[in-house]
Amino acid sequence: MSHESEAAQNTWSQAQVNLQDEAAVRRWSEALGTTDEALVGAAQAVGTRIDRIKDYLGAGGMAGDQEDA
Repeated sequence: MSHESEAAQNTWSQAQVNLQDEAAVRRWSEALGTTDEALVGAAQAVGTRIDRIKDYLGAGGMAGDQEDA
């Protein structure tokens, strides 16, 4: 299992995504089951720590920020 996969499974992981490394973004996206764009958007919103990104994506991310119509 890769470092990214292990960290993605750990709820409390404070591992960080290097947004300047395209290969790292791709590995983290795959490990978290999301797109590169969603991962980068989440990191821009809450920072690069995996625990915060997972919380953001799990809470609906950008869609969760929109008001109900």
